[in-house]
Amino acid sequence: MKNTLLRTLFYVFAVAILFSCNSNKNSDILNYTTDATLGLSRVNLKTISDKIPVEKILKEKKDLKEEEKFFLQLVSKPKESGINIDKPLYFIVDQGKSTYDPDVKAFFWVDDKAKFQKSMSDLTKSKVTVDKKDYIYVDGKLSGSIKGDMAIVTTDKSYSPYAGGYDSMNTPGIDTSSKLNEKYFTDFWSRKGTSNSAIKDQVDQSLVGDKDVSGWVNLAAVASYASKGYIETLAVNKLIKDSGIGFDFNFDKGKSEMDTKTFFNADMKKIVEKYYSKNNINYDLVKNVELDNAKSFSIGFFSLDFMKYLIKEAGFEATINHYLSSTDKTLEDITSTFTGDYAFVDFKSLPSDSMDYYRSNNAVVLGFNPKKKADLTSLLAGPLGQSKKYMITDNQVIFSEDNNAIYQFQNKKAGKNAKLDKKSGVTAYSWSDGKEYNTKEKPAVKIIDMVNETKEDAGNMVSKTVFTLDKKDENALYYLIMNG
Repeated sequence: MKNTLLRTLFYVFAVAILFSCNSNKNSDILNYTTDATLGLSRVNLKTISDKIPVEKILKEKKDLKEEEKFFLQLVSKPKESGINIDKPLYFIVDQGKSTYDPDVKAFFWVDDKAKFQKSMSDLTKSKVTVDKKDYIYVDGKLSGSIKGDMAIVTTDKSYSPYAGGYDSMNTPGIDTSSKLNEKYFTDFWSRKGTSNSAIKDQVDQSLVGDKDVSGWVNLAAVASYASKGYIETLAVNKLIKDSGIGFDFNFDKGKSEMDTKTFFNADMKKIVEKYYSKNNINYDLVKNVELDNAKSFSIGFFSLDFMKYLIKEAGFEATINHYLSSTDKTLEDITSTFTGDYAFVDFKSLPSDSMDYYRSNNAVVLGFNPKKKADLTSLLAGPLGQSKKYMITDNQVIFSEDNNAIYQFQNKKAGKNAKLDKKSGVTAYSWSDGKEYNTKEKPAVKIIDMVNETKEDAGNMVSKTVFTLDKKDENALYYLIMNG
């Protein structure tokens, strides 16, 4: 196998970056985190190595790819790898030449260069060497650099200004022979970390030491990168300035948990707190809906005043009102008609009155202001209700293709809702039976329950998601690897 040194680890954990004030000790990585860094991920190799039964997986799973074997062998004997496992393994995602190919680097500590060269050579089935200038080579290709005991590794396909010629689409005729050069690494080690206190605080709150995997996404940098800087010319940019998302994963027997948290700038926190001052859900929305017949459902509150504020601040209000002018309505008419209470239900069975297999079988329930019932009727007479089945009650409206759902709602027949856990103090609650995630034929394990709770906390939105598996004998990581 001629893979570059840690490419496998990029594939294993980089997805977590794009998906998760304490003593987390992230000061070293912050020295190399800039305002333009897209995201960071922190992996606790020490805890993960204790949770994966490597020998059992190697024996039972016959279709393991070489890169999967590499990762398993690394975590199986981390102390023999020459890497200091008392410190975390980081991934840094920087901006590259293309939004499809950001520049991803692994950042870790080497405490024994001799062990590192031997173990990495054995694991990658290639020749790994560290030269006198502490550059790391894999089969003669420059792949990394060590400074003191800190090391970074990337691939020769890193889409950076120092790896020109890489064509991610493998277009015929494009020269991909150019290599990383030493300047790529000297520039990295000499760059100055951010002085932005908001970023530092977000990183320390996100990259937590007591979790298996944690991460942070720099929303402002991602938006700028994706729009090629255009968003910075718009009014909406001030809303996302100094904003980010933190997440973490923990894996236990038969289940895993993911926590996420948004980070808004000081002005936005005040706005969020203003419009989400009460974490309440109107569970009456679904008292006449059959949730026990659902594959998944969500119920919650979304502040329409908050949405209106964002639209105005972004400068889009005039555009939206112009679009609505043909209906003789304005943005204010819509936001004042609905309450922001919502429920979405995806049913298991097909609509009872339809022979069309592909017809959607769901229901959407929205709360509205009873004093605005005439406005609601007018809205539904236009594009909002066109070609849709719906039923209006005193202060709610349901949209559904299933007549049974419409009739039950209209006649106020109580729904069977044993699956609904009426959580208090949350802004949104959702449940899924997990079947949509169990796509593999004869999987080693299935997700049987997925629950998410979201709430406002001091101007930020925080959520917890718990995934429950149908087997609990081993850690969830074992089943996820076996199911991969």
